[in-house]
Amino acid sequence: FLAIGFIAIILFTANSCEQSSLPPLKIQPGQAVPEIEVQDLKGNETSFSLANGKTLILNVWATWCGPCRHEMPSLDRLSRRLDSKNFLVVGLSVDTDDHVVREFLIERKVSFSNYMDPTMEVANQVFGIRAFPSTFVFGPDGRLLEVIEGWREWDTPNMVDKLTNLGKRAGKTGG
Repeated sequence: FLAIGFIAIILFTANSCEQSSLPPLKIQPGQAVPEIEVQDLKGNETSFSLANGKTLILNVWATWCGPCRHEMPSLDRLSRRLDSKNFLVVGLSVDTDDHVVREFLIERKVSFSNYMDPTMEVANQVFGIRAFPSTFVFGPDGRLLEVIEGWREWDTPNMVDKLTNLGKRAGKTGG
C-alpha cells in the first residue's frame, strides 16, 4: 500500500509542476523588462530584448515538466497562427542540458525560437517564477501585460482572441 501511495504522489507531481505556496512574482503588470541575459541552444550567452516592438509571449518551461511538454505543440501552432508582424512567441527552457532541449524541440517539431536559462537566474531573479510552465505576455515596449501560470491550449479561438486583444490594447498605449 505504501508503494501505491508513493506511485500516486509521483504521478500527481508529474502532471503538475506548480508549487503549492506561491510567493509574489518579482515582476508585476505594467513593469518593463527591456532585456534579459540567456543562452542560445548551443550554450552561447546572448541578450534577448523583451521590448522589440511586438507583443511577446514568453513561455518559461522545462523538458522534465509534464504540463510544459503537453502545451508545447499548441504554443507552436499559436506561433504560426498569430501575425508575425505584431506577435512573437519565444520559449525559455530552464533545463541545464542544451542537447536535451534541442532533441525535445526537434522531436515535437517546435519551430518557434527558444533560449535557455540553465541557472534559472532569469526565471528566479527577474520573473520570480512560481510554477512551470509560466507564460509572460509583454507589450511592444517590454512592459508586462499578463502572467499565465500553468499549461494551456494556446491555439484555441478564445486564447487567440485574448492575446490579440492584449496586443491591440498594448499597441495603443505602450508601443
